[in-house]
Amino acid sequence: MHSSNTAGRRQVWPVRCILLLAFAICISAFPSHLSAQQPMLIPQPRELHTRAQSFQVNSNLQIVLLTSVTSEDHFAAESVQKELKLVTGQEFPIVGLPEPPQGAPAIVMGRFDQPAMRQLLSARHLSPEGVGAEGYVLDVQSGAVIIAGKAGAGLYYGAQTLRQLIVPVGQEARILGVQVRDWPAMQYRATQVDLSRGPVAKLSFLKNVVRNIAQFKMNQLFVYMEDSFRLEGQPLWGILSDTLSRSDWNELVAYAAPYHVTIVPRTEDCGHLHKVLRFEQYSGMGERPHGHVLAPEDPHQMDLLKTMYQQMLPVFTSPIYFVGCDETFALGTGRSKDLVAKEGYGKVYVDHLNQVAQMVESYNKQVMFSGDIATSHPEIIPNLPKGQIIDSWVYSAHDSYDKWLKPFEGSGLKIFTCPWVGNTSVMVPDYEEAAYNIGHFLAEGKKAGAIGTIVKAWNDDGETMFAPAWWSVIYGAACAWEEGLPDVKDFNRKFDWDFFRDADPGLVEAIMNLGHINEIMRAGKPVETFDMRYGGASDGLFWQNPFSPAGREQVERMLPVASLIRQTAENSYTTFVNSASRAKRNADSLESLEFAALRLDALGMRYQFAQEISERYAEAVASQGGQNRRRGGRGFSDISSTNGRLQDLRDYTTRLTELYRQLWLSENLPNWMPNILQLYRRNSDLWQDLIAKFSDIRYGLRNGQPLPSPESLGLLPAQPGAKQ
Repeated sequence: MHSSNTAGRRQVWPVRCILLLAFAICISAFPSHLSAQQPMLIPQPRELHTRAQSFQVNSNLQIVLLTSVTSEDHFAAESVQKELKLVTGQEFPIVGLPEPPQGAPAIVMGRFDQPAMRQLLSARHLSPEGVGAEGYVLDVQSGAVIIAGKAGAGLYYGAQTLRQLIVPVGQEARILGVQVRDWPAMQYRATQVDLSRGPVAKLSFLKNVVRNIAQFKMNQLFVYMEDSFRLEGQPLWGILSDTLSRSDWNELVAYAAPYHVTIVPRTEDCGHLHKVLRFEQYSGMGERPHGHVLAPEDPHQMDLLKTMYQQMLPVFTSPIYFVGCDETFALGTGRSKDLVAKEGYGKVYVDHLNQVAQMVESYNKQVMFSGDIATSHPEIIPNLPKGQIIDSWVYSAHDSYDKWLKPFEGSGLKIFTCPWVGNTSVMVPDYEEAAYNIGHFLAEGKKAGAIGTIVKAWNDDGETMFAPAWWSVIYGAACAWEEGLPDVKDFNRKFDWDFFRDADPGLVEAIMNLGHINEIMRAGKPVETFDMRYGGASDGLFWQNPFSPAGREQVERMLPVASLIRQTAENSYTTFVNSASRAKRNADSLESLEFAALRLDALGMRYQFAQEISERYAEAVASQGGQNRRRGGRGFSDISSTNGRLQDLRDYTTRLTELYRQLWLSENLPNWMPNILQLYRRNSDLWQDLIAKFSDIRYGLRNGQPLPSPESLGLLPAQPGAKQ
């Protein structure tokens, strides 16, 4: 995750106004809340009218493609066919016909310009005017269903809306009655996978990402790569990272095409290049030795970038290429110090960006670059190349996003507003921060004329999985497609059905409750308000020794909410496990949420047990040499024995280690995994070392040796009134 200044945010924001309205979700049982009056659609269509009557699916149903039939139209029809089979178990035929069958049940799919479709739409008083290339019209009546689009993308998106309207009725199905005219608010709607901070997703997982984002009408997947695209002739490039092969990338690009998803490469062409510059062979190109930023004056840097473009651009057919050039903090601190002093930071930066842009444009690609330097140095904006796309990003909640939008209005630059999924360096994403950042930044961006968004995931600490971010990604898809600011409560009412095909809203409630632990841990007390700050359930806390000075301080701060953390985590875990068998889609994503819940439970247990260990040891110290020696011995048994607190903590860590290994391999390539597993093993070793230490102390006590002081062991001070 790129840095973000979160200081100065003082407003306390009522959760019930935005996100924790999720907790007031309707809990009526299926299928009553999937009524014709309230279809569960994400994104919400721009124009939607419901009907009391539905279309009953029976064994004679045909999926009719009006001829002539293209391969992409057939692909859209197949998505409907698969959904119907998922619900009914029956595979309905796809047929190409010049006109819809008379009197027979049919789902009719086609283009606006087909004469038969024009007649059908006219008969139903359904106008295709103004919906655009990605828009569609959809009409569900009791006799037949019509889906039409101007182009293949629109027809496909209409099919995705139809899929959400197919609901089971016993062993059969019905399609809820609606009339829809719909089109996107933003031309480009994307998410991002980070392939450069440890986890590198497997090809199979990237395909899963493509399928899911396409279902919710996203049309781009950005892949963030620093050195994770191997370059022929440059064997050190990417040697310490996992990388996909050239054939993998070719396969992914081809796989995504019928889903109307473009794979867009994002490389680093100035900053964030330490993984390359750490090698002596490349270090000389850096602003500083083994640093992060290329030196603008170096004569060889452009040759290296040219090599990268020559090899990457034929693989990625995207018309857009993202050159990065963000967070160039070191520029002017080394080799270019005199140049920056003479010409100014802004000019040196723009000159380098222009060189990079000209090279990329020579391959007929539209250049996209990060906007953080321009936001910090608005004086350079008039000198930036017109017509390029600027990635204006900020990853936090703000009362206003003018700072990241106003400077670019009227500049000739095309704007992407790019928020974040709230996933970096935390055990569970901060969904509340993400919801505000995504919803409000995109709402203001749309008003400012932004043409697109990338809802970004980052893996800064190298251990973050992608799957827990799905709630944020899908909310971003809704915000990018819909015209205004989607209401979080309404979104959550629909999320269980649309993402999991589980009609019980308990799943999304459990997800939001788990994410709210960030708020609780940040405050150190039960809270119902979002303070517009990020995190709380930091990954780093899990690796902390609770008997170190910093660890003791954290334990004391968290003790008042340790039980609440554990209750919330355990309740969420129970919901995830019990719901997995009901989820007809994306049930595998629940495994990563189950892991997050268990990890938070283990952390809460650690806070409680650190106190209990300290109390038991204080009892032993107080009773040594006296009549209560037996009581002190029982205290030692509570600390370390078959059922000791330390053994419990060790056992939990052992289990989490294996679960994490399984999760990693389900998403990612394996070579970088040991770097994180060693953290789990080190944590397990911590408990094992403490078990051995307390065993030695107990043995010494039996042989008449005095007990070490609690302070020398790093234990917590005795709590006044603690239970003895």
